Amino acid sequence: MTLSDDPRASRPPRKTPGSTSHYRPPRVSVAADPDFATHRAYGVPAPRRADIEEAFRATRVNPTGELPGPLPIREASAASSRREGFRPTPPDAENAAWPHLQFLGQFLVDRDGIIRWTNVECAREGLAGLGKFPGDEELLAAVRGLLPREDRAKMGDAPLR
Repeated sequence: MTLSDDPRASRPPRKTPGSTSHYRPPRVSVAADPDFATHRAYGVPAPRRADIEEAFRATRVNPTGELPGPLPIREASAASSRREGFRPTPPDAENAAWPHLQFLGQFLVDRDGIIRWTNVECAREGLAGLGKFPGDEELLAAVRGLLPREDRAKMGDAPLR
């Protein structure tokens, strides 16, 4: 299941503000978590914007490689939004005014509730990792790595569907 901070998660997906990654609609069920309770429970950071402002201004990003080159984070976000035709909604403005910058995370959790793989935005590269998310191949490799050997053999190089 994918979690969204948007209580209207059942509506058609949209790009979130501040994200410089190209939005790919999830292929799984989506649940809403507008209070970020799940993010806190999983330890996904949400630094105070005021505490990271200097680094935020100095950091240049091009997370998907779709921009002409690395740009300051706000410029990269604006350029990606223009390129994708994204227009902020009132809830987007509310999110942008929140005093914390909520990073995102992906977790593979097994049937017993044990977290077997994680990816937390900015954990590897600091703010330079803002907007970088695992691609299909990285996710598929993580899933394959968790499967018993006989199941991996059956799965082979099957693409994500």
